[in-house]
Amino acid sequence: MASRFFRFHVASWWKTLLVGLLGVCILLAYFHHSGIGISPDAVNYLSTAEEWLRTGRFDNFHHQPLIDFPIGYPLWIACWMKLAAGIGLMHVSLASLMHLAVVSNIILFLILIFVSDALLQQFIHLKERHRLLLLSIFVTSPCLLEIYSYAWSETLFLPLCMLCLLWILKYLKQGSWMDLCIAALWCAMAWITRYAGIAMVLTGIFLIVFVSSERKYTLPKRLLHAFVFGCISASIMVVNLYRNRITGGFAAGPREKSLTSFAENLRQAGDVIADWWPVFNHQISMILIWIVLLCGVLCCLYFIKQKNYTAELGMMSMAMIYLFFITIIASITRFQTLDSRLLSPAYIPLLAGFAGGLHTLFARFVLHHKKRFRWFMLAGFVFWIAFQANNWIQNAENYDGIKDAGIPGYTEDGWQQSPAILYLIQHAGRLAQIPVWYSNADDAIYFFTRKQAYELPHKENLCERRLFEDEPQALIFWYDDADDPDLLEKTDLEKMPDVHLWKTFDGGAIYWKGSSLPHVLQSLR
Repeated sequence: MASRFFRFHVASWWKTLLVGLLGVCILLAYFHHSGIGISPDAVNYLSTAEEWLRTGRFDNFHHQPLIDFPIGYPLWIACWMKLAAGIGLMHVSLASLMHLAVVSNIILFLILIFVSDALLQQFIHLKERHRLLLLSIFVTSPCLLEIYSYAWSETLFLPLCMLCLLWILKYLKQGSWMDLCIAALWCAMAWITRYAGIAMVLTGIFLIVFVSSERKYTLPKRLLHAFVFGCISASIMVVNLYRNRITGGFAAGPREKSLTSFAENLRQAGDVIADWWPVFNHQISMILIWIVLLCGVLCCLYFIKQKNYTAELGMMSMAMIYLFFITIIASITRFQTLDSRLLSPAYIPLLAGFAGGLHTLFARFVLHHKKRFRWFMLAGFVFWIAFQANNWIQNAENYDGIKDAGIPGYTEDGWQQSPAILYLIQHAGRLAQIPVWYSNADDAIYFFTRKQAYELPHKENLCERRLFEDEPQALIFWYDDADDPDLLEKTDLEKMPDVHLWKTFDGGAIYWKGSSLPHVLQSLR
């Protein structure tokens, strides 16, 4: 049976590439000052990739199994490093992995744009010029540009999710077992990249069960296909979770109870969407998220009823399921504040789904009011200008800081030129004579010195606190920019009778824990 899938004209490829290169140029401008952004999560990913290349184990810089995150992204970066080292381009090191992450991000960003275009081509009423306008919003989106300016697993997760959705739609069109299995494999790779990939499994199962393929499978057969899809999708993750349980004692890392309610998480999600879209503000964030969720669910029901809007339904379903999943799970287990990074997998599907729904509505309305077609086109163009204006205003604000100081994180000038960090780098060898180090930024210690420091105890973890208090002597490195309210704070440290302030810096301090000052610290005064 003939299929519309993968029928791209050369002109369409080139137009999509040109639009994608606009985003690449912005990313290169971001990378110009200090390279790729490095956050605490990025240190975990890159150090795990380095350790796997050296020892064959997925251990982080603490020489402990990586269990807080799946192994997909470190493995991806490590494979690039292995290829580069194999052909003699560079040797294995953290710096080399950072350079490769830049190349990887550009490639993955272009893949994301091309796959998004392939999905948009399946929309019933969306013409080429409308697709390109929508893609131009994606490539200038501060949400996506932030993701692809860091060494984050979302850079791989997003295109894998879109590839999975593309093959699910292909399966729904043709009913092929091969397409179903390929979709499940993409889903498995997405899940092994981020634990949130389970939302993609739920999306696939929903579409397989509730959207009939053109072969009109019966419900029992659709349930069988959904079961097969789920089993293949979970196959790699089951191995990862079993390995985590055996090596680290936890299937997905230690998780603390959430401190935020479902309503608060919805408000935070509304704040993020208000930043994504130019026509709303934070004062109505709670109302906004409920409107988005309600309209999204209504769109899904409408697309299911129409039966031939599978691409539009797929996009909107992915956005709705992910938004519901992340807000519910954040109400059960402790997350950071729901921000643009955590919600980024919903960005393209949400905007594309609403664009497809509105375009369908306009197309049907214009059939009866052809004289108003120009007004609808003008309204759409005004919306596009508003989105672009919102994107460029935020990008200009971001670039204003990035061009002078670099991307926020450990490659930013604030960290690179920090007196506390420079002192540590200069005297790391002598300070290492005291073997036990603690810090509220243990990942920063490793990034700048390649030496291991323990994370300060969590306030609520009595076992961690007891081990810390029983330590006879240790150095404690405090950095104001890395303040984490879940960890012991400066005031907590200064109340301890055996913790003494040894040296202060602009933005940091070094404390000594013990009864008497060691000779090495006396000599460095």
